[in-house]
Amino acid sequence: MDYSIKQGTPIRLYSNLTEIFPGDFSVDYANSTITISDTHAAPYPGSKNYIEFPIEPDMEWSAGKMWGVALPNGDGLSRTFKIKTRNVIKEGTKTHLIIDNTHFSPSDFTVDYVNKTLTIENKAPAPPFGAKIEFYYNKLDTIDTEPSDKFSIISFFRDPRIIQLEAESKMAPTVSEPVATPSVDEPQVTQPVIESKEDQAVDESAEIPLSIPSGENFPGTFTINSSGTSFTVRLKMKNIQPTYTSYVMVKNSEEQLVKRIQFDPETTFSYPLSNLNLSTGGYYFYIKMMDQSGNSAASVPQFIPINNNKAQVLVFIDGKLQQYEQPATSISGSMLVPFRAVFEALGAKVKWDGATKTVTATKGNTTIKLTVGSRDAYINGKLVRLNAAPRLINGKVMVPIRFVSEALGAKVKWNIAAQSVVIFLAPQQVLTTNESEQLMDEDEANTEPQLNPAILNNISNTITKSSDIVFVIDVTSSMTGTLDYVRQKVKGFVDLVPSGSQFAVVAFRDINLTADKDLEYFDFTADKSKLKGNLNTLRPSAGGDLKESGLEAIQLAVSKFSKSSNSKIIIFITDAPVHDKNTALGKARFSVDEINEQLQKNGVIFNAIVPASGLANKQMKKLVDSNQGTLYDIKDAKLNLAK
Repeated sequence: MDYSIKQGTPIRLYSNLTEIFPGDFSVDYANSTITISDTHAAPYPGSKNYIEFPIEPDMEWSAGKMWGVALPNGDGLSRTFKIKTRNVIKEGTKTHLIIDNTHFSPSDFTVDYVNKTLTIENKAPAPPFGAKIEFYYNKLDTIDTEPSDKFSIISFFRDPRIIQLEAESKMAPTVSEPVATPSVDEPQVTQPVIESKEDQAVDESAEIPLSIPSGENFPGTFTINSSGTSFTVRLKMKNIQPTYTSYVMVKNSEEQLVKRIQFDPETTFSYPLSNLNLSTGGYYFYIKMMDQSGNSAASVPQFIPINNNKAQVLVFIDGKLQQYEQPATSISGSMLVPFRAVFEALGAKVKWDGATKTVTATKGNTTIKLTVGSRDAYINGKLVRLNAAPRLINGKVMVPIRFVSEALGAKVKWNIAAQSVVIFLAPQQVLTTNESEQLMDEDEANTEPQLNPAILNNISNTITKSSDIVFVIDVTSSMTGTLDYVRQKVKGFVDLVPSGSQFAVVAFRDINLTADKDLEYFDFTADKSKLKGNLNTLRPSAGGDLKESGLEAIQLAVSKFSKSSNSKIIIFITDAPVHDKNTALGKARFSVDEINEQLQKNGVIFNAIVPASGLANKQMKKLVDSNQGTLYDIKDAKLNLAK
C-alpha cells in the first residue's frame, strides 16, 4: 500500500469470508507481507483474500462512492485538523465527518479546500482525547485522483455508515435533512427488540470455501443403470458442507442447459430418466457442486442418448443425432448406414463408382474402399475382412458404420438401452462454467396454461384489477432453481393478471458482501418480453451469510410505487432469513417492524415465497399476515428439483 502499517497493529486475515486464525499466519510489517503457516491450507485458486486493520491517522481509502481520510486523533482541545489526502477536492464539495461513529452536522464544521484543513465550530465539542476522526467526500467531486484500487480497503466497502453517507449524498441539498421520496412513508426508528434464543439460533455461520477439484478428479460418480431407465449419483466426500448445493446438470447436443436437478449430496441419489421428459436426442449429464459465493466444481460430462422409439436404431456423431433417408439396419450383427451421409459426417470425401459398385472415402492420409456385396475392404491398400458386406437397400448403398468410423479414427460405442450407435471423432469438450448454464426456455406456448405452476397461478387469481407488481428476488447461488422457475413461468403469470398491470424487479444479495451488487432494480414495464429479459440478466452468485439484505430490497420496492390508481403488490422470494437491525445492528438499515409499517402505510399487498418453516418463514409471515398477502412454500417454486 502507499502507507505502512505500524508494527504490532492487529490484523485480521480472511479468505472468501472465512477468517484465518491469527496463529495460522504471521505479519512482516517492515516488508508489508503476510505468510500463512504450513498448519493451514493455502488459499485455493481464485479465492478472494483480504485483511482488516484499525484506522490510524493519515490513512486514506476508497469506500464505495466515497473517499475516506483518517484525521489525527482527538486530544480534547484541538479543533483544526489537517486533511492528508492525495486528491484535490473541489470547492463546495459535500463532506461528512464521523467522530467515534457519531455523524456530525455540516453546520458543525468547515473545510478549507485550498489548505486542506477541517475546523470544528465552537458550538460543537472538541473531539475528546483518543477520539477516532474520519472525514469523507464524494469521488465525483475530486480532480487529479490516483487509481482507487491503490488504496482500497475491502472491509470499508459495505460499512453501514458509508452506505448511509452515500444515500444522504444522493438526496440532498443538506446532508442533515434528507428529502424523502414523496410516495413513501419513511420508517420511524424504534428501540431494538431482542428476539428469543430460538430465533437467534439461525445465525450467520462462516462459509466454507469450495475446494473440490473439477474434471476427472471430481469426487463423485454418475452412472446409468443397465436398462437405461434411471441414473445414480454417488459423492465420495467425507465432509459435505451445508453451504454447498449439488446438482445433476443436463445439456442438449447444442450444449444448452435443459434440466437442473438438485439432490441431497449426503445420500446415494437415484432418479428416473423418464421424469426428465427429454425428447429423443443426445444429452450431456454431469454433477456440479456450488458454494454460496458462486465457486463451483463439476465432473466430466457424459454423453447419454435418449431414444423414445426403441423400434428405430439411432446414430449419433459427435453428439448430434443423424437423420438418414434410409434408417440404420442391423445385418449379421453389423449396423449398416447410408455411405455418403456417414462418411461426410465423419469429415471424409466420397466417390461412387457405379460401374464397379465401389465406394471410396478419403480423409487426410487415409483412403477406404468398399464394394457392394463384398466383405473385402481396403484401408490404404491393405485388405480388411468385414463382418457384413455393404449392400443396396431401397436404392441406398449401406456400409458398416463401426468399420468406417474406426478406420477414420473415431471411437464407436453401441448403447443397447437406447438402441443407439454413439460415435465421437475426438474427446467431447462441454463447458461446465456457471456462465454456460442459463436454463433453456421451455415451450411456453405448449406448457403455459396447462402446466402453469400453482404458486404464480394462485397469486394471479388473487389479482382482480390493474396492479403495479414488484418481484423482489434473492439471487444468491442457492436460489438458482427458483430463479429459473420465475424466468420460465413469469410470462404465463403476466398473461393471467388484469390488463393495465405493470411489473418491476428488485434483486438482492447480502448487503455485507463486497464483490457483487447488493441491490439491482429494473423499472416498471407492461412488456412481458422486457420483463423476462430483465430477469435473464440476473446471475445467481454470492451470499456468504445465511441471512440476506431482503429488508433493504423491500424498502427499495416500496419506494418505486407511484401514486397511480393501480393496486400495489410485492412478490417476495427467498430461501433465507433477512438481516433485521433489531437483532443484528450494523448489518441492516431496517427492522421487520419498520418494513411492516412501510407496507401498511403505503397500502402494499405482500406475498412471500419462502421456506415452510424456520426464521425466514416467521419473519415473512408477519409481513404477509399484516398486509393481505399469502405465504407460499419455496419448494414448490423450483424447476427440476428432485429430493
